[in-house]
Amino acid sequence: MSQSNGESGERVTVELTFYAPFRDATDRKTVEQTHPRGASVGDALARAVETYPDLDGKLLDDAGRIPDGVRILRNGRARAEADARLEDGDELSFTTPIHGG
Repeated sequence: MSQSNGESGERVTVELTFYAPFRDATDRKTVEQTHPRGASVGDALARAVETYPDLDGKLLDDAGRIPDGVRILRNGRARAEADARLEDGDELSFTTPIHGG
């Protein structure tokens, strides 16, 4: 997990929104987390896995990367990468790609 970047005591609050199959693993649609300033998206994912063990192996691979089958949107727009720094008020949405047929 990332450490504070020296800004002692400063925290960021983020909201995680889960869509199927992640919602099935958490049995919740949204979860709020608080992290030290300087924490990353990967830190939020790791905490989610600690809290909801059914997410283990689904949000991060063994190398700490987001698997190809996982889409994480940051604030409804940009695709989030594991090493991106969290900002106060960020919303991370977890889903899988939709395939048409």
